[in-house]
Amino acid sequence: MIHSSKTTFAVLALTAACLTGTLAQPAFALGGEKTAKILAPVAFDPQADHAGEGDSLFWINQPDGAKGVKKVIMPFFQVQFVTASQANASGAGGAHAKMAMRLQGPTPAQMQAITDEVYQSFVTDLKVAGLEVVSPEEAKTYSAYSEIMAASKPSGEIVKGMNSVTSAFYAPTGMNFYYLPTMLPDLAGGGSMTAVGNASIVRKEADLMSQSGAAVIGFRAVVDFATLSASNRRGLRALARNAKTNGEAGLLIRPAATQVFLITPNAKATMIDPQSRMRLELQAPLMIDSEAITDMADNQTSGQKTGQAIGNAISLLGGVGMSKTKSYDIVVDPDVWQADVTGALKGVSAAAVARIKAGL
Repeated sequence: MIHSSKTTFAVLALTAACLTGTLAQPAFALGGEKTAKILAPVAFDPQADHAGEGDSLFWINQPDGAKGVKKVIMPFFQVQFVTASQANASGAGGAHAKMAMRLQGPTPAQMQAITDEVYQSFVTDLKVAGLEVVSPEEAKTYSAYSEIMAASKPSGEIVKGMNSVTSAFYAPTGMNFYYLPTMLPDLAGGGSMTAVGNASIVRKEADLMSQSGAAVIGFRAVVDFATLSASNRRGLRALARNAKTNGEAGLLIRPAATQVFLITPNAKATMIDPQSRMRLELQAPLMIDSEAITDMADNQTSGQKTGQAIGNAISLLGGVGMSKTKSYDIVVDPDVWQADVTGALKGVSAAAVARIKAGL
């Protein structure tokens, strides 16, 4: 069964819209910091000019946080490629359903190439906006930058987060990455940052701003390949002896976790609330208009299917709930995928920088 973004957008939009009620960030973070409300999915053309869409695409926590900024330094640039995920549902009597999907086709070299190209585009966008961008060579002369890189992780690391979300984290060639403080543990990498980890990063970022005389800026994007959901059984529905999961293939950029942040004299992160940095958060899932997906292939073996059927027959005789597992490989044309993901992320970069420029 093959799904293109054009034929599945309506289903994906409905699925993602249903999810926004459960996946939206809480109204306030740990330190009382307001967070974005997730809006309905947006169809996103990777070849279009999105520079004029900063207001509609991004929510900003401190509109005046960048006022007066002339110079920026960048210790953080990260593209997270989700490569596997699953949804689980349960019902009465031990009923269980699982939907698992994994991405097939893109190579590590392509993920690194996307990250490098989008990074260069982001730097160019900042310069065109009138900001001086500290070069990587100069950045290395500051001890705080070197300490951040030394404490960070190498580009290309594979991380399994909460709820079986597996991702490949990439930084530009020559840089490392660290986990951004976030209220979205599924996408944070291995869960969420510890309080000690947050404090260390916050302190080093503040030191870097002080040493360089530049605002600290960072970019993060989460690229996914499918939308999965699970039935939410409450009240009398919790007594149902069946469980349901759903999944649709389609390239998208995840909201909230996709963001640009700045640490400035007007917007400083704190050890109590690292989210108090100035943040421009993507407000809605961006459904990339792409023909990259070529197949949605069942990857369960005949033995696995037979075992599941026998187990359910036994469960039926015993009067208990049935278990259902579905697992698919989402196969993409790697070259089309690379071109469309790169174009979409450049659009996100242009829109975010235009929004920052408006508040300088």
